[in-house]
Amino acid sequence: MRYFMVLIVLSMASLAFAQETTISKQAWINGMQEKLPAAFCQEKQYFRQCFTVSEGECLRVASNATRVCLGNKQDQFPDVLVQPKDGSHWGGIVGECAGNAYEAALLEKRINSDKCNDVNNWI
Repeated sequence: MRYFMVLIVLSMASLAFAQETTISKQAWINGMQEKLPAAFCQEKQYFRQCFTVSEGECLRVASNATRVCLGNKQDQFPDVLVQPKDGSHWGGIVGECAGNAYEAALLEKRINSDKCNDVNNWI
């Protein structure tokens, strides 16, 4: 749905791993759990601009969504991720899942505006 926005957020979240060639599955999961909600909830991001939420509420919902999505997919992750290829691939899957879960959880708080309804504003 808003896959392109998620890719932008994921590229920011994966910066912490940019210098590494490989990373363990657990280290990658831990990094995603920390970085993805923070990236989602930056003030200028879609997930803050297009929902009437505080930063705290955004972080709480994004953290829960990220945790659930990581848990649902973790058995599919390789034991060692080769960066950036594996991180981008799996990050896209987790990010799309978390973004969709965030939207579903906060649907009643979503702002219906031209800015928020046009995905080109968030690419």
